[in-house]
Amino acid sequence: MSRQPRPRDRKPPHQGRPQPHIAALEVEAIVLDYIPEGYPRDPHREHRSKPVVQGLGVRRLHLVDGVPLHEVDILERVTLAREVVYSVPIVARLPGGVERRVKSVTVAVTCLPGQAREGGVREIYCYPLSYADQATLEALQQLLGEGDERHRYILVDSPDKLSEVARGHGLSGKIVSTPRDPISYQDLTDVARATLPDAVRKLVREREDFFVEFFNVAEPINIRIHALEALKGVGKKMARHLLLERERRRFTSFEEVKKILKIDPAEALAEKIMEEIECRDTVKYYFFVEPCDPSKPYLGYTERMWKAYAARVRARREAAGGESGS
Repeated sequence: MSRQPRPRDRKPPHQGRPQPHIAALEVEAIVLDYIPEGYPRDPHREHRSKPVVQGLGVRRLHLVDGVPLHEVDILERVTLAREVVYSVPIVARLPGGVERRVKSVTVAVTCLPGQAREGGVREIYCYPLSYADQATLEALQQLLGEGDERHRYILVDSPDKLSEVARGHGLSGKIVSTPRDPISYQDLTDVARATLPDAVRKLVREREDFFVEFFNVAEPINIRIHALEALKGVGKKMARHLLLERERRRFTSFEEVKKILKIDPAEALAEKIMEEIECRDTVKYYFFVEPCDPSKPYLGYTERMWKAYAARVRARREAAGGESGS
């Protein structure tokens, strides 16, 4: 029976399901710091003596780190590739055609998914991060493909191929190889912490079409307070005014919200996100970032906003398709 390759750093299943790789959740990140000599306090041991990037995930607001395959600048957007470590069995063919494992070689690879091909098979492009001779590469290629009919793994000899794949998805050609697990605010360098507020503001303003959805989906937290009131500068009167206006239409820009709340909604959202990332004691309810203190409630607004945003994009495409076909 064929078997799936088992990465050395795979985590135990959570509630019956394996935890997704952080690069699959985030896909891209904004660079907070680049440390060419490595970071001695990095929670990932392999990043303590090699160039490392710390960044802010652009989709789920996780803090991530990884090894850059290209030169990067602070506040630049990069694509996250999935770093996985494999134990590759090396098999020798003995007289009489008998095969015997003679050793295992540890190889770190970083991978990006390509486009789905005919039959639904998706190509996965992988670049070895550590040196491997031809025999090891051939054994790794065989290991990657065992028992997986949905994917075709392709080993490449240059990170430029990963850049090509990323640009094919409309992503940055700058690649950062990141391990499975994110990091925490406590793991950030001083430079990364200083850069983080600018990165959050940059992200909120660049993704206005997404973040404005908060004002369309915000709900009461309890009978005493509405989620809108958790934003700095928003009181009960302004919150009620916005909710009344929301009954007539959905908001599509920060400017529409600003006319009602009389504050800069992008700044208010950025401040709330920063409070949550930093795990400040004053935060009672987490909207966008899973709390570092599990006793505090997480309301999951990031997921709600993605659903609302995706529905709006689908409706816009369907309307455009109807117009073009009429």
